Amino acid sequence: MNPTLYKAANDHLALDFNELPDASWLAIVEDLIKLHGFRRVGLPVLGISEQIHQNLQCAEFTLAAGWDNWSGHYLLSDCVAGDVFLQTLFDQVSAGIGYVEKGEAI
Repeated sequence: MNPTLYKAANDHLALDFNELPDASWLAIVEDLIKLHGFRRVGLPVLGISEQIHQNLQCAEFTLAAGWDNWSGHYLLSDCVAGDVFLQTLFDQVSAGIGYVEKGEAI
């Protein structure tokens, strides 16, 4: 997996998971829920080349989530606390700590 972290148009961080398989994305979301206290909020929206997933919300902030054919699955912050979290998540995913690739634990 080759994730990308960058400053988005809203001036906060976005984490693109690029070619990450769907099964691995679901494993990451489940870890966010079980280990970090997030919950899913909102309704998903499906488009031809994109999907808006349910947002992931914790007590301090909300991360927008989705998929498009350029970025793969992604998370988008809208505040400094979310930026800090995405930076830490990026570091962990880049190092292969506790996350899944191609359906197998790494």
